[in-house]
Amino acid sequence: MAKKRLNEKDIDQLLGHYRAERRRLSFQLDLVRDTILDLKQQKAGAAPAPKSEKVVADGTPKRGPGRPRNNEAVPAKVGRPKKRERKERALNEWDNVVLSAINTSGRLLPKEDILTYAGSWAKKNEPTLSGAEVETYVTRSLQKLSSRKKFLGTHHSGLRRGYHYGLKDWFFNSSGKLRRQHYDRLVLEEEDKA
Repeated sequence: MAKKRLNEKDIDQLLGHYRAERRRLSFQLDLVRDTILDLKQQKAGAAPAPKSEKVVADGTPKRGPGRPRNNEAVPAKVGRPKKRERKERALNEWDNVVLSAINTSGRLLPKEDILTYAGSWAKKNEPTLSGAEVETYVTRSLQKLSSRKKFLGTHHSGLRRGYHYGLKDWFFNSSGKLRRQHYDRLVLEEEDKA
């Protein structure tokens, strides 16, 4: 059986690998020698030689990397910082339009009915707005009034898409469901699709 000859590239790779292995082993050998010396000194009762500490200009030892020690001089922060409280903003004209649409009708209204009311209001008060802009303003008001402000409650009947919006007093505070005495305010009209 003839021996296969290695080309120059393979020889260079092997030499690099063996040199790296030699460096790793010599490092481990140094660690083992240092550990043996430390153990011999401990056995003989001699304390290990203290490491030289780096000193800052004012004479205190320099702190190493990592989390600082918890000193008495620096009070520790306890708990989370308080959440920033936002000021309550007054209702804008679109919020008032949505609330007045529900108040004047006295019933739970879907978004389409509120849009009809807001469209007629916008023709008188904001004639330059397009239908899409009116819908955007109404949608924003409905989201704002039914979420954070909590002026409106929402009811999903399951018989048609979307929510019916009503005054918050018509709903339970805990569950957000429509109170039984206000079921008559919910008017479901069959949509004629021709």
